[in-house]
Amino acid sequence: MSDIAASSGKTNNRVAAYRTAALLIMVVALSACGNKQKTASQSIVKVNDDEITVHQLNAELERLNAPNVSRKDVLDGLIARQLLTDQAEKQKIDRDPRVMQAIERSKEQILAQAYLQTKTNNLPKPSETEIRDFYEKNPQLFAQRKQFDTRELNIETRDLTPELAAMMNSAHSLDEVQNWLQAHQVKYTPVDATRTSAELPKEVVNAVSKMAPGSLFTVKQGDRSQLIELQEIRNVPLTMDVARPKIIEFLTLQKAKEAADAEISRLRASAKIEYLNKSELAGAQDKPSTPTPPVASGDTKVNAPLTEVERGITNLK
Repeated sequence: MSDIAASSGKTNNRVAAYRTAALLIMVVALSACGNKQKTASQSIVKVNDDEITVHQLNAELERLNAPNVSRKDVLDGLIARQLLTDQAEKQKIDRDPRVMQAIERSKEQILAQAYLQTKTNNLPKPSETEIRDFYEKNPQLFAQRKQFDTRELNIETRDLTPELAAMMNSAHSLDEVQNWLQAHQVKYTPVDATRTSAELPKEVVNAVSKMAPGSLFTVKQGDRSQLIELQEIRNVPLTMDVARPKIIEFLTLQKAKEAADAEISRLRASAKIEYLNKSELAGAQDKPSTPTPPVASGDTKVNAPLTEVERGITNLK
């Protein structure tokens, strides 16, 4: 049960993020690949021997997708990028093998994405039957959506020793656990969290829904673990009308993914693919592409991969 927090960016943060992004060498390298044949009527500023056009500015504004950011701020970012690009070229950084490899990789990714978009742009929109079917088959996301309020102590997983796990199983409150951590000098971060069943794997929802307020359980996720006390469970259903926009968004993305996977499979089937150095693949194992959800302590075991549904609509709060 990882800590999930929704946040809405402020305008100043977006501006700062844009200016920081302008300093990244990858962005600098990519900008060097652009077309430098610009007419005077298109140009809005000249930076040494190079010009920045209104088309570049408009493209950056569209990519940034931040209506409250001024054109002047975006133009300043383009100027900074051009200045850095000039210096990189003067110092022949663009000829560094690692930079050249990064540029080529980015070029391949852009071309591959652009090709896939030609195969997914005109897919049919989800039908009313598909939308309603999705709504009815996923009650934990909509009609039976629940909200879980918890108190948590966030610790390093390496500190989750058998002794601490046994203490969690016998404790009557999270305060007892906190006192134990302090006595044993285990570092922790207290957190108050609220999550809905739309944000969690179905198995976790089923397990936690059966717990009474005040129940303690442990969640492991990577190098961090949470010691959790369930405070309250509330029913917060979403009607079909409210859920519809997000269902349409999810199903549209799902259709695009399925179309992309089908096209890649078709291309692989028709291509000649030969592995030339099999020793490089020795010992390699396929790993799941989705994270493993948390495991609750005690008698409740949860150990199943997140599904597309459970990962796809986590913002239905």
